[in-house]
Amino acid sequence: MIVQEAVEHLELFGYCLLEEAIPAEQAERMAERYFALHEEPTNRAYLQNPDDDLYQTLFSLLNLDELCWACVAHPDVLAIARHFLGPDIRVAEACSKWVKPSAPAGGVHTDSAHDLPDLLPDTPWMINSIWMMTDFTEEIGATRIMPSSHRLRRRPPKGMNADDRRLLPITGRRGSVFLWHGGVWHANGANTTQDQDRMALNIAYYPPWWNLAREGGHQPVWPETFERMPKELQELTRHRVARTRAEFYESG
Repeated sequence: MIVQEAVEHLELFGYCLLEEAIPAEQAERMAERYFALHEEPTNRAYLQNPDDDLYQTLFSLLNLDELCWACVAHPDVLAIARHFLGPDIRVAEACSKWVKPSAPAGGVHTDSAHDLPDLLPDTPWMINSIWMMTDFTEEIGATRIMPSSHRLRRRPPKGMNADDRRLLPITGRRGSVFLWHGGVWHANGANTTQDQDRMALNIAYYPPWWNLAREGGHQPVWPETFERMPKELQELTRHRVARTRAEFYESG
């Protein structure tokens, strides 16, 4: 029933929230792990923008942290993603997102739609998800979305800001997961606190027909990582096993 209600909410409003999908204690352990991974100098190559100190995205988490595997293959999340994308879904990337105190809000956007036609597809091309590893509050920079905007099949207008009153902050307890349609208008909120960090795990699911080579910065699954994965996770990532991004896409 939880999954069905979530599917109906996402279909209508473009997003859904599964509260406390993992225990809070598990989320706390994962947050501590991710803070450490972001601070590790050898991982700077996997930062989306090493020069942005206030908002950091760390790619290649499937290789760096086995704790995220249970979230990637969470049965309720997979059921929701498969409802919209079909049975043979793919995981493109799992990355951690650290929003530090005083980090500004991000731009309002749709996901992976920069080179799609002006009228976006009516078939979902992506179901994205954010796992809340710390409590998400409006003050700490909770994701903000415009409900039902995916039904417009348009990108947000230029100049639209994250403080637009039509954008709703998605708040929740650590351990909760927020899923959304790639076409919904959204942005990360500003962290207006002086001493609170927001940590999240971002996992993106795609249909089998989507060209993952267009997703800049996403990293492959290393062969030794793939060998350790449980079978269900291997099914979700079997299409992107390689040592380097260049090796994977050049060989394809």
